[in-house]
Amino acid sequence: MISPNLAKSLSSLPLALIKVFTWDKSFKNNPIIGNRLLNRFGLHIARMAISHLFFNFRLYLLAPLAKAEQRRHFRRHGYLKIENFLPPERFAQLKTEIEQFDGEIREETEGSTITQRLYLTESALADLPQCKAFCTDSKLLKLLRYTSSKNRIPFFHLENIVHHASKSKQADPQKDFHTDTFHPCVKAWLYVDDVSDRNGPFIVVPGSHRLTWKRIKWEYRQSLIASQGKTERPKGRYWDGSFRVTERDAEELDYGPPVAMKVPANTLLVANVHAIHRRGDATPGATRMTVWMQARDNPFNPLFSPFPQLTARVFEFVWKEYMAKRTAMQVKRGAWRTVTGGFSTRSLSAEISPIGAQQKNPANDS
Repeated sequence: MISPNLAKSLSSLPLALIKVFTWDKSFKNNPIIGNRLLNRFGLHIARMAISHLFFNFRLYLLAPLAKAEQRRHFRRHGYLKIENFLPPERFAQLKTEIEQFDGEIREETEGSTITQRLYLTESALADLPQCKAFCTDSKLLKLLRYTSSKNRIPFFHLENIVHHASKSKQADPQKDFHTDTFHPCVKAWLYVDDVSDRNGPFIVVPGSHRLTWKRIKWEYRQSLIASQGKTERPKGRYWDGSFRVTERDAEELDYGPPVAMKVPANTLLVANVHAIHRRGDATPGATRMTVWMQARDNPFNPLFSPFPQLTARVFEFVWKEYMAKRTAMQVKRGAWRTVTGGFSTRSLSAEISPIGAQQKNPANDS
């Protein structure tokens, strides 16, 4: 007679197999991705190499969407930085609208850092005309459709980082050098504030998005560590496929020194987060406000969407449903909560948690 646990494991295998051909990266939750024998035979390396091949193929096809110098810089360094992206008057209006926002936002805690986010859905943008103008800016969308390599219009969020705001003694995992995924993946930020060492610049190792022989060998070893049993796996975020990079690892990979993106407000940064990067250290209580964009898609589809607007609407519908369920789960766990009010955009004392600070009528408190 088959035990209930074995039956459950067997029934989950078909879905786990399908997820191998998606962006799923969890060595813990997917028994195939996390299978040590398969990774010894190179499963992780194969997924990584194929996704890179398709990514670069799609970049070639979408080349008309970006200027030649932008394409060269992005392919070589893994990021683009454009200062004074919006005309000064438009940027000032956008900044004022964001700072005056009064509505429901989500607060997430990672170690001592609190991240405040508002997902800019079509309905949310109806009350934010300056944000809507930015999210539909043709110059921006062409650039992001190219860098995503999928002709994808990204998800847009308002995002405010509040450093050392939680009383948690755990470290912020985003402040360790890491890679987000096994495949090329693009995130972007329009900085609403000036960024300096005070409020934690984005730090990236230029060129580390590229596959070198040293990187392939390192990824192979990481996949074997991540696919060890729970009791054997060292502490850290190996299980979810977002590998941490130590100083020794960085020396071995030999990509060169990291660069801190200390930039003025109104700078657009687009980055391939398969590159080695981290959130910079910051003064306790300092904040950093951005419009945050993410364009993630199935890395194993060799083609791109011929209908970016339609695709964006479909993705928004699916993402809204997914995030509603995830938010409810995380609120129940106490890691997130939703509050009504504005963003905590003034520097705050590290002695006081800003969750709920400058807010009113907190909901789903936990």
